[in-house]
Amino acid sequence: MGRLTDTKVSEKNLTTVPKPVRNFLDVGAGDRVEWHVEDGRIIVEKQTNDSS
Repeated sequence: MGRLTDTKVSEKNLTTVPKPVRNFLDVGAGDRVEWHVEDGRIIVEKQTNDSS
């Protein structure tokens, strides 16, 4: 999957997860995601129950 869109980081360091990414990860309000840095790339995954 290539570049989908870009978002702006707010003054409070918040950003919106773009709809195509939310759809791909199957996440919505209240869901949790995990952020990883691997080999200079950011990996975002939907948090599973066994990761809580």
